[in-house]
Amino acid sequence: MIPSLGSIALVAIAFVAMEPVTYVVHRWVMHGPGMVWHRSHHARRQGRFERNDWYPVVFASTTITIMALGALVPAVWFLLPIGVGITAYGLAYLFVHDIYIHRRVGRVPTSAGLEHLADAHALHHRYGAEPYGMLVPIVPAALRARADASGFRRVPGSALEVERVT
Repeated sequence: MIPSLGSIALVAIAFVAMEPVTYVVHRWVMHGPGMVWHRSHHARRQGRFERNDWYPVVFASTTITIMALGALVPAVWFLLPIGVGITAYGLAYLFVHDIYIHRRVGRVPTSAGLEHLADAHALHHRYGAEPYGMLVPIVPAALRARADASGFRRVPGSALEVERVT
């Protein structure tokens, strides 16, 4: 079956909407009451997995449920393309964050565009604050100046070593 333009639009809208959703969840849940799991991500990993890995399990389970409802209940058909957009964002996040930035599966070739994202994420780990977004991280000028003044630099192409949580 060929997807309709409406379904394609819903996929795209859901994908784009996930960046602000990710920001909100990361800022006020993971760095709030959910820090009990997320703290493990801001510490040296002891083994292959960390408690923070429960977040994608919960998010994926929720998205699978949404997609199943959209596929099985005609009245909420729109949940299926929304779930596809969320899944596409999740895959992009997985690649950028876990594979590229943290090198959780070993070495990968470097990319100038992705190095920008890795640098922004390194600031988040260094200071435990902004930026909370992932694919479109907004680094406040004051934070960039603070990092520059302290001489903080990430080695391009290197795995992000977590430093601390403030």
